[in-house]
Amino acid sequence: MPSLSSLVERASPLGTFDGTPPDKLPAENGLHVWRAAVAMPFFTFIFVALRFYTRTYILRAKKYTIDDYIVALTMLVLIAYSVLMAIATYNGMGLHIWQYDAELNSRYYLWIGITSEFYCLGLCGFKSALILMYIQLFGVYKRFRWACYATLFFCVSYLFCNMMTEFFGCHPIAKKWQPGLEGQCINSTAAATFYGACSMFSDFVIAILPLTMIWKLQVATRGQKIGLSLVLSCGFIAWAVAVARWGIAVFNMVGTDDRPWWAGVSFTLSILEIHTGLICACVATLGPLWKMAYAHVKDWTGWSNSTKVATWPSFVRKPGNTQSSDGTKKPSRPSGYWARRDGGGGGYGIPAGRANRIESYNDTTLNSSCDDEYGLLDMSDWRPTASREDRSQRSVEDV
Repeated sequence: MPSLSSLVERASPLGTFDGTPPDKLPAENGLHVWRAAVAMPFFTFIFVALRFYTRTYILRAKKYTIDDYIVALTMLVLIAYSVLMAIATYNGMGLHIWQYDAELNSRYYLWIGITSEFYCLGLCGFKSALILMYIQLFGVYKRFRWACYATLFFCVSYLFCNMMTEFFGCHPIAKKWQPGLEGQCINSTAAATFYGACSMFSDFVIAILPLTMIWKLQVATRGQKIGLSLVLSCGFIAWAVAVARWGIAVFNMVGTDDRPWWAGVSFTLSILEIHTGLICACVATLGPLWKMAYAHVKDWTGWSNSTKVATWPSFVRKPGNTQSSDGTKKPSRPSGYWARRDGGGGGYGIPAGRANRIESYNDTTLNSSCDDEYGLLDMSDWRPTASREDRSQRSVEDV
Protein backbone atom coordinates (compact mmCIF):
# COMPACT_ATOMS: atom_id res chain seq x y z
CA MET A 1 0.00 0.00 0.00
CA PRO A 2 1.64 3.29 -1.07
CA SER A 3 2.33 5.76 1.67
CA LEU A 4 0.64 9.16 1.90
CA SER A 5 3.86 10.91 0.87
CA SER A 6 4.03 8.89 -2.35
CA LEU A 7 0.43 9.81 -3.17
CA VAL A 8 1.18 13.49 -2.63
CA GLU A 9 4.28 13.19 -4.78
CA ARG A 10 2.34 11.64 -7.63
CA ALA A 11 -0.36 14.29 -7.34
CA SER A 12 1.91 16.75 -9.14
CA PRO A 13 4.50 15.86 -11.80
CA LEU A 14 8.13 16.53 -10.93
CA GLY A 15 9.07 17.61 -14.41
CA THR A 16 12.12 15.34 -14.78
CA PHE A 17 11.36 14.08 -18.28
CA ASP A 18 14.31 13.41 -20.56
CA GLY A 19 12.69 11.12 -23.12
CA THR A 20 12.32 11.46 -26.86
CA PRO A 21 8.75 12.04 -28.14
CA PRO A 22 7.63 10.09 -31.23
CA ASP A 23 8.12 11.75 -34.58
CA LYS A 24 4.40 11.46 -35.33
CA LEU A 25 1.51 12.12 -32.97
CA PRO A 26 -0.93 10.75 -31.92
CA ALA A 27 0.77 7.51 -30.98
CA GLU A 28 0.40 4.63 -28.54
CA ASN A 29 -2.94 4.89 -26.68
CA GLY A 30 -3.42 8.35 -28.11
CA LEU A 31 -4.62 6.65 -31.31
CA HIS A 32 -7.54 5.04 -29.46
CA VAL A 33 -8.43 8.34 -27.82
CA TRP A 34 -8.38 10.09 -31.20
CA ARG A 35 -10.59 7.46 -32.85
CA ALA A 36 -13.15 7.55 -30.05
CA ALA A 37 -13.17 11.36 -30.06
CA VAL A 38 -13.82 11.48 -33.81
CA ALA A 39 -16.42 8.69 -34.05
CA MET A 40 -18.61 9.14 -30.98
CA PRO A 41 -20.06 12.62 -31.75
CA PHE A 42 -21.50 11.36 -35.05
CA PHE A 43 -23.04 8.33 -33.36
CA THR A 44 -24.49 10.39 -30.51
CA PHE A 45 -25.86 13.04 -32.86
CA ILE A 46 -28.02 10.39 -34.56
CA PHE A 47 -29.86 9.70 -31.30
CA VAL A 48 -30.21 13.39 -30.47
CA ALA A 49 -31.68 14.00 -33.94
CA LEU A 50 -34.10 11.08 -33.49
CA ARG A 51 -35.19 12.50 -30.14
CA PHE A 52 -36.09 15.87 -31.66
CA TYR A 53 -37.68 14.18 -34.69
CA THR A 54 -39.91 12.19 -32.34
CA ARG A 55 -40.81 15.25 -30.30
CA THR A 56 -41.47 17.46 -33.32
CA TYR A 57 -43.00 15.25 -36.02
CA ILE A 58 -44.44 12.23 -34.16
CA LEU A 59 -45.60 13.71 -30.86
CA ARG A 60 -46.27 17.11 -32.44
CA ALA A 61 -45.10 18.86 -29.28
CA LYS A 62 -46.07 22.52 -29.33
CA LYS A 63 -43.05 23.45 -27.26
CA TYR A 64 -39.91 21.77 -26.02
CA THR A 65 -39.32 21.02 -22.36
CA ILE A 66 -36.28 22.09 -20.36
CA ASP A 67 -34.61 18.69 -20.73
CA ASP A 68 -34.83 19.03 -24.52
CA TYR A 69 -32.84 22.25 -24.36
CA ILE A 70 -30.36 20.65 -21.96
CA VAL A 71 -29.86 17.74 -24.37
CA ALA A 72 -29.19 20.15 -27.26
CA LEU A 73 -26.68 22.17 -25.20
CA THR A 74 -25.02 18.98 -23.94
CA MET A 75 -24.59 17.78 -27.51
CA LEU A 76 -22.65 20.98 -28.26
CA VAL A 77 -20.54 20.47 -25.13
CA LEU A 78 -19.77 16.88 -26.16
CA ILE A 79 -18.71 17.99 -29.62
CA ALA A 80 -16.37 20.56 -28.07
CA TYR A 81 -15.03 17.99 -25.61
CA SER A 82 -14.35 15.47 -28.38
CA VAL A 83 -12.57 18.08 -30.47
CA LEU A 84 -10.39 19.09 -27.52
CA MET A 85 -9.59 15.45 -26.73
CA ALA A 86 -8.56 14.87 -30.33
CA ILE A 87 -6.28 17.91 -30.13
CA ALA A 88 -4.85 16.64 -26.83
CA THR A 89 -3.62 13.50 -28.57
CA TYR A 90 -1.30 15.76 -30.60
CA ASN A 91 0.07 17.07 -27.33
CA GLY A 92 1.25 13.83 -25.79
CA MET A 93 -1.89 12.10 -24.52
CA GLY A 94 -1.50 8.32 -24.40
CA LEU A 95 2.30 8.13 -24.62
CA HIS A 96 4.55 6.24 -22.25
CA ILE A 97 6.20 8.26 -19.51
CA TRP A 98 9.67 7.73 -20.97
CA GLN A 99 8.58 9.31 -24.26
CA TYR A 100 8.07 12.76 -22.73
CA ASP A 101 10.37 15.72 -22.57
CA ALA A 102 9.74 18.76 -20.36
CA GLU A 103 8.02 20.77 -23.10
CA LEU A 104 5.65 17.97 -24.14
CA ASN A 105 4.84 17.21 -20.51
CA SER A 106 3.82 20.84 -19.96
CA ARG A 107 1.53 20.80 -23.01
CA TYR A 108 0.00 17.48 -21.94
CA TYR A 109 -1.06 18.69 -18.48
CA LEU A 110 -2.38 21.95 -19.92
CA TRP A 111 -4.75 20.04 -22.23
CA ILE A 112 -5.73 17.69 -19.41
CA GLY A 113 -6.98 20.71 -17.46
CA ILE A 114 -8.89 22.18 -20.41
CA THR A 115 -10.66 18.96 -21.39
CA SER A 116 -11.57 18.14 -17.79
CA GLU A 117 -13.78 21.25 -17.55
CA PHE A 118 -15.83 20.17 -20.56
CA TYR A 119 -16.00 16.62 -19.23
CA CYS A 120 -17.70 17.89 -16.07
CA LEU A 121 -20.16 19.94 -18.14
CA GLY A 122 -21.01 16.89 -20.24
CA LEU A 123 -21.66 14.79 -17.14
CA CYS A 124 -23.86 17.49 -15.67
CA GLY A 125 -25.83 17.75 -18.92
CA PHE A 126 -26.90 14.16 -19.43
CA LYS A 127 -27.51 13.51 -15.72
CA SER A 128 -29.74 16.59 -15.50
CA ALA A 129 -31.64 15.62 -18.66
CA LEU A 130 -32.46 12.17 -17.29
CA ILE A 131 -33.57 13.45 -13.89
CA LEU A 132 -35.77 16.17 -15.38
CA MET A 133 -37.39 13.61 -17.65
CA TYR A 134 -38.24 11.48 -14.61
CA ILE A 135 -39.83 14.53 -12.98
CA GLN A 136 -41.91 15.13 -16.11
CA LEU A 137 -43.15 11.54 -16.07
CA PHE A 138 -43.64 10.79 -12.38
CA GLY A 139 -43.40 14.19 -10.74
CA VAL A 140 -46.94 14.12 -9.34
CA TYR A 141 -45.69 11.72 -6.70
CA LYS A 142 -44.27 14.07 -4.07
CA ARG A 143 -41.65 11.84 -2.48
CA PHE A 144 -40.34 10.75 -5.87
CA ARG A 145 -40.17 14.38 -7.02
CA TRP A 146 -38.14 15.40 -3.99
CA ALA A 147 -35.84 12.41 -4.46
CA CYS A 148 -35.19 13.64 -8.02
CA TYR A 149 -34.53 17.17 -6.80
CA ALA A 150 -32.08 15.88 -4.19
CA THR A 151 -30.25 13.79 -6.79
CA LEU A 152 -30.12 16.74 -9.18
CA PHE A 153 -28.74 19.00 -6.46
CA PHE A 154 -26.08 16.42 -5.57
CA CYS A 155 -24.99 16.02 -9.20
CA VAL A 156 -24.77 19.74 -9.91
CA SER A 157 -22.99 20.42 -6.61
CA TYR A 158 -20.23 17.83 -6.87
CA LEU A 159 -19.61 18.57 -10.55
CA PHE A 160 -19.36 22.30 -9.83
CA CYS A 161 -16.85 21.55 -7.06
CA ASN A 162 -14.98 19.27 -9.45
CA MET A 163 -14.68 22.06 -12.00
CA MET A 164 -13.48 24.55 -9.39
CA THR A 165 -10.96 22.05 -8.00
CA GLU A 166 -9.65 21.34 -11.47
CA PHE A 167 -9.24 25.03 -12.27
CA PHE A 168 -7.99 26.36 -8.91
CA GLY A 169 -6.22 23.19 -7.76
CA CYS A 170 -2.79 24.79 -7.98
CA HIS A 171 -1.49 28.14 -6.79
CA PRO A 172 -0.49 29.71 -9.03
CA ILE A 173 -2.83 28.12 -11.58
CA ALA A 174 -0.02 27.71 -14.13
CA LYS A 175 1.79 25.32 -11.77
CA LYS A 176 -0.63 22.62 -12.97
CA TRP A 177 1.22 22.39 -16.29
CA GLN A 178 4.49 24.06 -15.26
CA PRO A 179 5.65 22.05 -12.24
CA GLY A 180 8.86 24.04 -11.95
CA LEU A 181 7.02 27.14 -10.71
CA GLU A 182 7.05 28.03 -7.02
CA GLY A 183 3.76 27.20 -5.30
CA GLN A 184 1.67 24.22 -4.26
CA CYS A 185 -1.09 21.95 -5.55
CA ILE A 186 -3.81 19.98 -3.83
CA ASN A 187 -3.70 16.21 -3.80
CA SER A 188 -5.27 15.61 -7.21
CA THR A 189 -5.21 11.84 -6.64
CA ALA A 190 -7.53 12.07 -3.64
CA ALA A 191 -9.75 14.63 -5.41
CA ALA A 192 -10.07 12.57 -8.59
CA THR A 193 -10.85 9.41 -6.60
CA PHE A 194 -13.56 11.18 -4.59
CA TYR A 195 -15.24 12.81 -7.60
CA GLY A 196 -15.11 9.55 -9.54
CA ALA A 197 -16.89 7.78 -6.69
CA CYS A 198 -19.53 10.54 -6.64
CA SER A 199 -20.06 10.07 -10.38
CA MET A 200 -20.55 6.31 -10.03
CA PHE A 201 -22.94 6.75 -7.11
CA SER A 202 -25.05 9.35 -8.92
CA ASP A 203 -25.21 7.25 -12.10
CA PHE A 204 -26.45 4.26 -10.09
CA VAL A 205 -29.11 6.31 -8.29
CA ILE A 206 -30.31 7.85 -11.58
CA ALA A 207 -30.60 4.38 -13.12
CA ILE A 208 -32.73 2.92 -10.31
CA LEU A 209 -34.96 5.96 -9.72
CA PRO A 210 -37.60 5.11 -12.38
CA LEU A 211 -37.74 1.47 -11.27
CA THR A 212 -39.26 2.52 -7.95
CA MET A 213 -42.27 3.89 -9.86
CA ILE A 214 -42.58 1.54 -12.84
CA TRP A 215 -43.02 -1.60 -10.77
CA LYS A 216 -45.84 -0.05 -8.75
CA LEU A 217 -47.93 0.91 -11.77
CA GLN A 218 -51.34 -0.74 -11.50
CA VAL A 219 -52.19 -0.47 -15.20
CA ALA A 220 -49.19 -2.27 -16.67
CA THR A 221 -48.58 -5.97 -17.24
CA ARG A 222 -45.32 -7.59 -16.22
CA GLY A 223 -44.03 -7.49 -19.79
CA GLN A 224 -44.89 -3.81 -20.12
CA LYS A 225 -43.11 -3.06 -16.85
CA ILE A 226 -40.03 -4.88 -18.07
CA GLY A 227 -40.11 -2.88 -21.30
CA LEU A 228 -40.43 0.43 -19.48
CA SER A 229 -37.66 -0.60 -17.09
CA LEU A 230 -35.29 -1.35 -19.95
CA VAL A 231 -36.08 1.96 -21.64
CA LEU A 232 -35.93 4.23 -18.61
CA SER A 233 -33.06 2.49 -16.82
CA CYS A 234 -30.65 2.29 -19.72
CA GLY A 235 -28.56 4.63 -17.55
CA PHE A 236 -27.08 1.43 -16.12
CA ILE A 237 -24.96 1.34 -19.28
CA ALA A 238 -23.44 4.72 -18.48
CA TRP A 239 -22.95 3.57 -14.88
CA ALA A 240 -21.04 0.45 -16.04
CA VAL A 241 -18.74 2.57 -18.23
CA ALA A 242 -18.21 4.98 -15.32
CA VAL A 243 -17.20 2.08 -13.04
CA ALA A 244 -14.66 0.83 -15.59
CA ARG A 245 -13.26 4.34 -16.12
CA TRP A 246 -12.97 4.98 -12.38
CA GLY A 247 -11.16 1.68 -11.82
CA ILE A 248 -8.61 2.45 -14.54
CA ALA A 249 -8.20 6.02 -13.27
CA VAL A 250 -7.52 4.89 -9.69
CA PHE A 251 -4.98 2.30 -10.88
CA ASN A 252 -3.37 4.99 -13.02
CA MET A 253 -2.96 7.31 -10.04
CA VAL A 254 -1.79 4.88 -7.36
CA GLY A 255 -0.73 1.67 -9.08
CA THR A 256 1.67 2.66 -11.86
CA ASP A 257 4.33 5.19 -12.73
CA ASP A 258 3.39 5.14 -16.41
CA ARG A 259 0.50 7.55 -15.84
CA PRO A 260 0.15 9.17 -19.30
CA TRP A 261 -0.17 5.79 -21.03
CA TRP A 262 -2.90 4.57 -18.68
CA ALA A 263 -4.52 8.00 -18.83
CA GLY A 264 -5.08 7.30 -22.51
CA VAL A 265 -7.23 4.29 -21.56
CA SER A 266 -9.07 6.32 -18.91
CA PHE A 267 -9.82 9.21 -21.26
CA THR A 268 -11.06 6.84 -23.95
CA LEU A 269 -13.57 5.51 -21.45
CA SER A 270 -14.49 9.05 -20.40
CA ILE A 271 -15.43 9.83 -24.01
CA LEU A 272 -17.58 6.70 -24.12
CA GLU A 273 -19.09 7.52 -20.73
CA ILE A 274 -20.52 10.95 -21.49
CA HIS A 275 -21.62 10.05 -25.00
CA THR A 276 -23.30 6.88 -23.74
CA GLY A 277 -25.04 8.91 -21.04
CA LEU A 278 -26.49 11.34 -23.55
CA ILE A 279 -27.56 8.48 -25.81
CA CYS A 280 -29.41 6.93 -22.86
CA ALA A 281 -31.16 10.25 -22.20
CA CYS A 282 -32.37 10.21 -25.82
CA VAL A 283 -33.28 6.51 -26.09
CA ALA A 284 -35.66 6.89 -23.16
CA THR A 285 -37.77 9.36 -25.19
CA LEU A 286 -37.96 7.33 -28.41
CA GLY A 287 -40.81 5.01 -27.38
CA PRO A 288 -43.32 6.44 -29.92
CA LEU A 289 -40.73 6.13 -32.69
CA TRP A 290 -39.99 2.48 -31.85
CA LYS A 291 -43.71 1.68 -31.78
CA MET A 292 -44.32 3.36 -35.11
CA ALA A 293 -41.34 1.58 -36.68
CA TYR A 294 -42.47 -1.74 -35.20
CA ALA A 295 -45.97 -1.26 -36.61
CA HIS A 296 -44.57 -0.46 -40.06
CA VAL A 297 -42.31 -3.51 -40.02
CA LYS A 298 -45.22 -5.78 -39.09
CA ASP A 299 -47.34 -4.25 -41.85
CA TRP A 300 -44.60 -4.70 -44.46
CA THR A 301 -43.76 -8.27 -43.49
CA GLY A 302 -47.33 -9.39 -42.79
CA TRP A 303 -46.06 -11.08 -39.65
CA SER A 304 -48.39 -10.35 -36.74
CA ASN A 305 -50.05 -12.24 -33.93
CA SER A 306 -51.83 -9.20 -32.58
CA THR A 307 -54.27 -6.61 -33.77
CA LYS A 308 -53.84 -2.89 -33.39
CA VAL A 309 -56.44 -1.22 -31.23
CA ALA A 310 -58.29 1.48 -33.16
CA THR A 311 -55.95 4.43 -32.85
CA TRP A 312 -54.92 7.24 -35.10
CA PRO A 313 -51.42 8.55 -35.82
CA SER A 314 -50.45 11.81 -34.20
CA PHE A 315 -50.33 13.58 -37.55
CA VAL A 316 -53.93 12.56 -38.49
CA ARG A 317 -57.02 14.21 -37.04
CA LYS A 318 -59.72 11.62 -36.45
CA PRO A 319 -63.14 12.61 -37.76
CA GLY A 320 -66.03 12.18 -35.37
CA ASN A 321 -68.44 9.24 -35.54
CA THR A 322 -66.56 7.44 -38.30
CA GLN A 323 -68.30 4.29 -39.54
CA SER A 324 -66.39 1.21 -40.60
CA SER A 325 -67.09 -0.59 -43.83
CA ASP A 326 -69.26 -3.20 -42.12
CA GLY A 327 -71.41 -0.62 -40.40
CA THR A 328 -69.81 -1.07 -37.00
CA LYS A 329 -69.15 2.21 -35.26
CA LYS A 330 -65.53 2.76 -34.34
CA PRO A 331 -64.66 3.98 -30.88
CA SER A 332 -65.32 7.68 -30.46
CA ARG A 333 -62.44 7.91 -27.97
CA PRO A 334 -59.27 6.27 -29.32
CA SER A 335 -57.02 4.85 -26.68
CA GLY A 336 -53.35 5.39 -26.14
CA TYR A 337 -51.47 8.42 -27.28
CA TRP A 338 -54.32 9.99 -29.16
CA ALA A 339 -57.02 9.96 -26.49
CA ARG A 340 -59.38 12.92 -26.64
CA ARG A 341 -59.16 15.47 -23.86
CA ASP A 342 -62.48 16.01 -22.11
CA GLY A 343 -63.98 19.42 -22.64
CA GLY A 344 -61.81 20.14 -25.63
CA GLY A 345 -63.51 22.05 -28.41
CA GLY A 346 -61.07 21.25 -31.14
CA GLY A 347 -61.83 17.60 -31.89
CA TYR A 348 -59.03 15.09 -31.79
CA GLY A 349 -56.18 17.50 -32.26
CA ILE A 350 -54.30 16.66 -29.03
CA PRO A 351 -50.78 15.59 -30.03
CA ALA A 352 -49.48 12.15 -29.21
CA GLY A 353 -48.12 11.81 -25.71
CA ARG A 354 -49.93 14.89 -24.40
CA ALA A 355 -53.24 13.28 -23.48
CA ASN A 356 -54.24 14.05 -19.89
CA ARG A 357 -54.43 10.45 -18.73
CA ILE A 358 -54.80 9.23 -15.15
CA GLU A 359 -52.90 6.13 -14.12
CA SER A 360 -53.29 4.55 -10.71
CA TYR A 361 -50.36 4.35 -8.33
CA ASN A 362 -51.45 3.01 -4.94
CA ASP A 363 -53.25 5.91 -3.27
CA THR A 364 -52.18 8.55 -5.76
CA THR A 365 -52.12 9.04 -9.53
CA LEU A 366 -49.49 9.40 -12.19
CA ASN A 367 -49.88 12.27 -14.63
CA SER A 368 -53.25 13.30 -13.24
CA SER A 369 -52.14 16.91 -13.44
CA CYS A 370 -49.14 16.62 -15.75
CA ASP A 371 -48.93 15.59 -19.39
CA ASP A 372 -46.85 12.64 -20.51
CA GLU A 373 -44.59 14.62 -22.79
CA TYR A 374 -42.78 11.56 -24.12
CA GLY A 375 -45.57 9.05 -24.81
CA LEU A 376 -43.92 6.47 -22.57
CA LEU A 377 -46.76 5.68 -20.18
CA ASP A 378 -49.21 4.51 -22.84
CA MET A 379 -50.06 0.88 -22.21
CA SER A 380 -52.88 0.21 -24.65
CA ASP A 381 -51.49 0.25 -28.16
CA TRP A 382 -51.46 -3.50 -28.75
CA ARG A 383 -53.58 -6.42 -27.60
CA PRO A 384 -51.90 -9.78 -27.04
CA THR A 385 -54.37 -11.75 -29.18
CA ALA A 386 -56.85 -10.96 -31.89
CA SER A 387 -60.55 -11.14 -31.16
CA ARG A 388 -62.88 -13.47 -33.10
CA GLU A 389 -64.43 -10.53 -34.93
CA ASP A 390 -60.99 -9.24 -35.88
CA ARG A 391 -59.92 -12.62 -37.22
CA SER A 392 -63.10 -13.07 -39.22
CA GLN A 393 -62.80 -9.55 -40.65
CA ARG A 394 -59.21 -10.18 -41.70
CA SER A 395 -60.17 -13.48 -43.35
CA VAL A 396 -62.86 -11.70 -45.37
CA GLU A 397 -60.37 -9.02 -46.40
CA ASP A 398 -57.84 -11.68 -47.46
CA VAL A 399 -60.48 -13.27 -49.71
